[in-house]
Parts: sequence; C-alpha cells; structure tokens
Amino acid sequence: MHKAFRLILALCFVPASVALLRGATAQGIPLRNLPLLFADDSGLERMVLIVRTVHPGRTLEKPTLVADQPWEYLRVYVATVHYNPAVRKFRMWYFARIRPSNAGGAGVESPDTKLLYATSDDGLRWDKPVLGLYAVGDSTANNVLEFEGGGGGEGNVMVDDEEADPARRYKLLLHNRRGYMAGYSADGIRWNEYSAKPVLAQGDTIKGTKNPSTGEYMAYHKRSAFVRGFPRRVVWLSRSRDFLTWSEPGLVFGADEADDEWSRGPEDRTEVYLMAVFPHAAGFIGFPSIFRHTPHIFKKEEVGATPTTGPMDIQLAASRDGKVWTRSWPRLAIIPRGAPGTFDGGSIYNTASEPVDVDGETWLYYTAINTGHGGPIPPKSVTIGRAQWRLHGFASLDAGPEGGSIETKPLRLGSPQLVVNADASRGRLQVALLEADGRPISGYSLNESDDFSSDSTRWIARWKGKADVITDRPVRVLFEMRSARLYSISCPVPSKR
Repeated sequence: MHKAFRLILALCFVPASVALLRGATAQGIPLRNLPLLFADDSGLERMVLIVRTVHPGRTLEKPTLVADQPWEYLRVYVATVHYNPAVRKFRMWYFARIRPSNAGGAGVESPDTKLLYATSDDGLRWDKPVLGLYAVGDSTANNVLEFEGGGGGEGNVMVDDEEADPARRYKLLLHNRRGYMAGYSADGIRWNEYSAKPVLAQGDTIKGTKNPSTGEYMAYHKRSAFVRGFPRRVVWLSRSRDFLTWSEPGLVFGADEADDEWSRGPEDRTEVYLMAVFPHAAGFIGFPSIFRHTPHIFKKEEVGATPTTGPMDIQLAASRDGKVWTRSWPRLAIIPRGAPGTFDGGSIYNTASEPVDVDGETWLYYTAINTGHGGPIPPKSVTIGRAQWRLHGFASLDAGPEGGSIETKPLRLGSPQLVVNADASRGRLQVALLEADGRPISGYSLNESDDFSSDSTRWIARWKGKADVITDRPVRVLFEMRSARLYSISCPVPSKR
C-alpha cells in the first residue's frame, strides 16, 4: 500500500478578482459530464481547515498488453484507450516498432514505429484483430493501421464527439520522419492525412486534447530548450481551431529547481519527456513524464541503448488554462514504479492520453519499461500496464475530526442532480447551494441538507429529500465536512449518441 501525500490548505482564500480572471465568469463554470476535480484550486473560491491529499494509483503485477506478435519487436507504447460504457467495450491504439515477418535475427526492424489497434471486453485481456491494412513482409494479417507517410514515434487518438462531420470524428496526432502529422478517420481504423506536410515541426512525442470551453485543440509536444544552463526536453503547447493550422508553440512545462535536487554530477539533470493532458470542469489535469537524465556508457552493438539513461516517473500537475501549471508537493510518482526487475521497475515512460472511468473506478494505462530509459534490448522490454484509483481519485480534499468547509466558484449546473463523490463513512458531509455572490438560497441551506455518512462515488445531494438543483443561473456549492474526503462533483447529462 502506497501512502498518500498531503498539502495543507487551511484557511486558504482565493480572491474573487482572481476567479474572474481564471474563467469563473458571470456565466459560471459549466458543470456537466466533465467532473470538477480537486488536484488544484481551479474550481475553488475558499477552503477552511482542509487538506489536499494526492493518491498514487494501484498497479497490477503483470502488464495488460505485451509485444507477443511476430511483427512487434519487443516494444509497445500506449497511445489512447477509449471505453464505451453502453456496449462495455474497450479500444486501444498503441505504437510498436515493426519487425518484418521474415526477419530472423534480433535488431531487424523498420525505421518507423507504427500505430496498432486492439480491443477488449474487460480492459485486461486484449485482442489484436486482423485488419488487412498494412503489409508486414508479404502479409497483411496483422493489426497494424495504415497511415500515409509512415508511422510515428508517439502520439494519440482523440474521439471528438462534438465533431459535426462523421468522417472526422476520430483525430490523430503523431510524429514521424517528416515531423508532427495530423489525421482523421470515421471509425478509428482507416485514416487520412489532413495535410501531406507536417502541422508542426521538430520533436518526437506529442499528446493532444480539446478545450471544452473554447473548442480549441491543444497539442502538447516535446521540443528542447535551455533551462538553467542545460539543453533539456520540455513541453510546448500549440493550439488549433481546425486541426490543420496550429499556432506558434510556446513553452509551458519544464523541470524546475526542485526537480534537480537529486543530481549528483554536472551532467545529471531532470527533463520532461512528454505530458498527457485531459480536461475537467474548471481546468486540466496533466501527467508529466519526469526523466532523471544521467550519462550512460554503452556499446554500439547494444540495440536500443542510448548515451543517456535514468528512471522515468509520472507525476501529477494541474492547470486552470492549460498553460500555467502547478505541481503537487512532494514530487511523488502518481503511478508507482514496481520493484527492480519487474516489468515496470525501471521506468514509467508515458500514460494514455486520458483515463477511463469504469464501474466506480478510474483506470489509466501506461507504458512500462523494466530498465532505465537508455537500457539495451535485451534485457529491456517495453509493455503496457494499468493503474487504477477510485473514481476521480487522483486527489481529494479532506477534513479532519475538527471539521472544515469548501466553497466552489460559481458553477452552472447542467442537470437537475448534483452528484457527489465522497467518503464520509467515518464522519459527515453536508452541502448547500449559494447564489453566485455568496448569499444563501432558501431551501438549499446546510440546515436543510440531508446528511451523508457513507462512502459513494455517486451520492445525489438532497435537501429534506429534494434532489432537484438550480439550473437557471450560476450557483456556488458549499460543503461542510467532518472526517470526510471529497473527490469530485458533477451534473451528468444523458448522451445524445
């Protein structure tokens, strides 16, 4: 069991002027299917006697997907996992180095990494369907996806439910020899290029997401920059309205002085290899891949080895706007590495582009390496594992026995029910609704709130048994808690699909 780490936030107050600047406009933060998460203060107005706890995930003893096909050369990297709860089906897009089927020796592989596809009914056992799209050697009996101009080194698939054109519902960002490429698809299987030219230049890792407030697409990608005297891998952000024309990139995330405290020599330094980002109601959650870079002596004949090595860990970051990021402290690994010698004991290279929520839990798939980043093959192998939390369980806001309170910024509730994800099994939680300016609302006070003294990911807030909430104007949500943890709130709206 991994211990959670806490940040003390007693008597913390966020001025209303800052809230306005950060997006809590007169219209309120929309609270619908995207939950409000609490990894930072992006949705909060004030807190009293509250502690934030960051929770590392629980991992499995074995990987969920490995390179077990003749054309997969010892390495598989997760790109995206999508879950459809209506049919209880998982779909995974991942990358692998391709070895021709007639290759007899180790080290024979294509210069490109290709995008592959797998499906699952339980998220644990994966099928690799024969797609017949790409020839490996003289056979198309494989699960490799065809994308003009070759494959990529890193990227992700986005399922864009708001896309008006069904032929472009699936979107793809990846890196290949030409640069960062963009693609679209009707089914996630057969792909077309937006352009034969790169949409962005340089780099080799990229993750994309969409800003639900502005409709902009956001590409977080790796480029280098000088940081405190060293050229380092850092994360840059570019934005687009049409997935074809992208803004000039800006540096948004890199290692800071605290990241370098471990260094022992002049060439030791911390770099950020890539970062998956996904939105929540009031901002974004990020999973930066932190690489502790050290010199490495290797032999030229060692396949896959590099001049630098070191462990890689996934940490937690949060942002109101996707540009300015805050970090948890201490800098714990949100996905713990396994013991030395295990499949994920050397490095956690990256995560899927976003987590999936399944039956009251949140799962996040990750790329695992049994050695440091620069280790040779063999012994290095790269597989895909899975970490899991209670629903939205990356971070919680906690009150002790003395009690505490939490007040959100103005929210525009999107459905008549407020869903609360909390553990008050050892205490009590009550909820009130306030006007946007903080005035109490008759019928929704703390005195009228039904008590919650259980543990549930989907408790419906009620006031004297009444569950309907106010949806015609922005309201603040006030919680008073004792010996309880709050993980998220949401107002789910039934899907039209």
